[in-house]
Amino acid sequence: MKLIYKLLVCLCVLNFSCESTVTSEELIDTRKAEAEKKFEQFYACYEIAKTSPEILVDKINWDVADAIVAYGESNVYQIGIESFKDLSQPLDIPLDGTRRREHADMAKIFNIDLSVHKQPHTYNIDFKYSYHSSGEPDDNVCANAIRHFLDSKYLLINRLRETMPPIIMSEDPYMPGYAIGDVLVFDLQKTKLIGGFKIGADSKDQYSLREGSDPGSNLMADVEMSVYDAIKNRFKELTPSLAETHGFEF
Repeated sequence: MKLIYKLLVCLCVLNFSCESTVTSEELIDTRKAEAEKKFEQFYACYEIAKTSPEILVDKINWDVADAIVAYGESNVYQIGIESFKDLSQPLDIPLDGTRRREHADMAKIFNIDLSVHKQPHTYNIDFKYSYHSSGEPDDNVCANAIRHFLDSKYLLINRLRETMPPIIMSEDPYMPGYAIGDVLVFDLQKTKLIGGFKIGADSKDQYSLREGSDPGSNLMADVEMSVYDAIKNRFKELTPSLAETHGFEF
């Protein structure tokens, strides 16, 4: 089994080396059908996630082999469940736990209409946000992001059930924030739920106020990063092939 895994990794690395010379424009021109299919898979998994019971036991049931990370980007994609209300726009969802919102960029650069999936929401839209853009001087950044999106094999959907942002008040100087929920893991090709795990994250017990700093924003960012780290670390613990991998990111 280890030999098979090593061979798969080598093949992935070789394949990535060949693809690395392909520009973002070429990927956009030749792989739009795959991009449309990817969004269909995302939303099919979302429909399952909306009615799936809360995860009580942390477990991922890998059918054949677990997630393989052969280079900087992995074949794992992550989206917060609230973001599905409008994947075509970068929604600002506090404590969501999703580090990137590049799916909004993908819908734009591939010119994919997701309006049929749009649901009412109260989240702010950051129209200036972009993880990357086609035609940047370092086009490899854009191309890598596109490949990560198109080649993703597994989808993580974060479902935060209870959140509290950190609060600073004059009467009660500081109330720590927290986030509690679970994460569902899907096999995108099969549109199949293969497991999940519980998550919980807290902000710092105390903070120090420095001149010119914005403690509210800093504390909020601290909880958001704690949620992201909790998801990444727990997924890594439940994925044997990642046990010895350093620097793993979604």
